[in-house]
Amino acid sequence: LLLLVKQKNKPNKKNRPHLLILPASLIGNWQAEISRFAPSLSLWIAHNGTNPEECPADLTQVDLIITTYGMLSRVPCLSETAWDMVILDEAQAIKNPSTKQTRAIKLLTSRIRFVLTGTPIENRLLDLWSLCDFFAPGLLGSSRVFGEYAKKLKKDNNTEGLGQFYAA
Repeated sequence: LLLLVKQKNKPNKKNRPHLLILPASLIGNWQAEISRFAPSLSLWIAHNGTNPEECPADLTQVDLIITTYGMLSRVPCLSETAWDMVILDEAQAIKNPSTKQTRAIKLLTSRIRFVLTGTPIENRLLDLWSLCDFFAPGLLGSSRVFGEYAKKLKKDNNTEGLGQFYAA
């Protein structure tokens, strides 16, 4: 997808960069995959050792910025940039909507948002709501409205009702 977007972008136009947020343990995996399958993408990795004031002068010259959930709030240019795509890997990191980390991520400005996760809903439907609220804000209503709806379904033992939910 990132290569397709790069191919479609006009060469003289200032294009918005993409942001990939992930756990630190996956940085090497993503670097290796990009090196192997998308070597034409230019990268900047904002991780430990990155000076918070050290952003590239022109982020539009970088195709993909990779950072960790923890670094996002420590490097100001990451939260101040308007992104083309924001991609969250291991997105269950934002399952708790009240954490500082989740709130900071949901404030990011982007044209497109993706979540990647292999982790099933573990504890609460609110975890699912938080992920959906990132990539499609408002789709499931507020957390309060969604929570009340889920409680009513559970109370009524209605397991098929969630498929019929949409915010008023």
